[in-house]
Amino acid sequence: MFYVIFGGILVFAGFYLIIKCLLSRKKGVHLESTLAGFQEEKGTTYPVFRFKYEGEELTLPGGVPANPSKFKYSEGDTVKIIFNPSNRQFVDIEGSATEYLYGIGAIVLGAILALASLKKMGVF
Repeated sequence: MFYVIFGGILVFAGFYLIIKCLLSRKKGVHLESTLAGFQEEKGTTYPVFRFKYEGEELTLPGGVPANPSKFKYSEGDTVKIIFNPSNRQFVDIEGSATEYLYGIGAIVLGAILALASLKKMGVF
């Protein structure tokens, strides 16, 4: 029964993540920024973007980790981002699908766990 509940939680979390990303991208402001470099936080490396919003120059990290040697952009490149003024902790890269992939992965894993457990219990 634990796997059914845990699988259900994963499915819910996956849908929540996808809906949250869709709403954030819809409400966010689409801007051009400059890749200012990378910063390490708790052993994870994030890209850092510099941009202007309503006359204020901001420097914020991206919301998804990135390996600098494999990252699509180089330092100094212009990158289109999505900035949510109510959340000044990070920005999203326009066209990035990483958050959606996390959500889809959680949904698939949760469904497999729940269905396998239900089949083992004899429900199917």
